[in-house]
Amino acid sequence: MFRRANALFEEKDTQVLGISNDSRPTQTAYSMSLGNISYPILSDFHPKGQVTNAYGIWNEQRGASNRAIFVIDKEGVIRFKRIYDSAADLDPKDILAEIDKL
Repeated sequence: MFRRANALFEEKDTQVLGISNDSRPTQTAYSMSLGNISYPILSDFHPKGQVTNAYGIWNEQRGASNRAIFVIDKEGVIRFKRIYDSAADLDPKDILAEIDKL
């Protein structure tokens, strides 16, 4: 979904990053299964959940982070945050609209 919209994000001078609690080998396999994701995926594997916990999306019951989108400006300020139940709920158009508000 975001892979197909990556050019639209680049036009708006934004950088798409993924963060997951998976190891680098697992992330590489996942990326390859999707035809090589064109944006970086950062690993929050060890210590597990340290970054996602700092962003308030670590789910202790699941032992993994919740799916979420953040828009962070160039000064490092979070301008938008939304937690999603599933990846199917993520819509790049919604995020692009939030970027347009900056």
